[in-house]
Amino acid sequence: MCLALTAAIVAVPALGACSPGGTARDSIETPTTAVGPGADEPTTMAVPASGGVGASRPGATGGTDPVSSTTDDGPHELLAPPPTVRPALERDGDMAPLVRRVDTTDRVIFITIDDGQVRDPAALDHLLELGLPFTSFLTEPLAEADPSFWKGTQAAWGMIETHTINHVNLREASEATQRREICEPAATFEGLFGRRPTLFRPPYGNSSDSVRRIAAGCGYDAVVLWTGSTNNETLTMQEVALRPGDIVLVHYRDTLRADIDAILERARAEGFTIGRLEDYLSPGR
Repeated sequence: MCLALTAAIVAVPALGACSPGGTARDSIETPTTAVGPGADEPTTMAVPASGGVGASRPGATGGTDPVSSTTDDGPHELLAPPPTVRPALERDGDMAPLVRRVDTTDRVIFITIDDGQVRDPAALDHLLELGLPFTSFLTEPLAEADPSFWKGTQAAWGMIETHTINHVNLREASEATQRREICEPAATFEGLFGRRPTLFRPPYGNSSDSVRRIAAGCGYDAVVLWTGSTNNETLTMQEVALRPGDIVLVHYRDTLRADIDAILERARAEGFTIGRLEDYLSPGR
């Protein structure tokens, strides 16, 4: 049973190029098993790039960091430089692009964290101390339950994107339900966090042409899936070894800190850095 903890957050810097912006059912979101009928095949999409996050980092809070060699004098060793290429992210007709892996030759991977049920101040401190970018895909009720915590993630180099209202299987939902689940959180999050989300992640990875079409109509730049995930503090990739542009799925659970550290250990061992997903998929937004 998940514990819901809150933290008092004081400073929230503005988002920009130089300063960054689970439940048991989620356990089926594994990178190697397609959930539901007619699951989408892996797709690699071309993406644009922007200024990047390889710059100054926000001040860290107290606590120890067994993985990081960061000091207050400079950025984390795994912080990715700005993107080196600017390929186009193109819609498929009237459908938003479906992205499992970012199309880049940069040796960069991306950390994405879903849902938001466990809000652990110690994990937030760890993220702030690391000074590495990540993207939170939140459901609307969990975002509304603790805005101060999520503003704290923005202060810790996090970006906030959407993951529906009720974590429904969109493939089994009516078009009207799909539209509400996909579109409504964007306006809610803009009001809560000062930025309109540009990326959407469907629960269980269950996308469809209808989902992508509605996402495009609501103003999202891409529908985002993943190529690897953490379970029991172990990172499992679809293709075993890390590849440039891999998107890693994590959840807001009581193992979050250990899960993040496992990703960083793997990135360091295989010569990868950690980038901000929005720098490649939603530059300047």
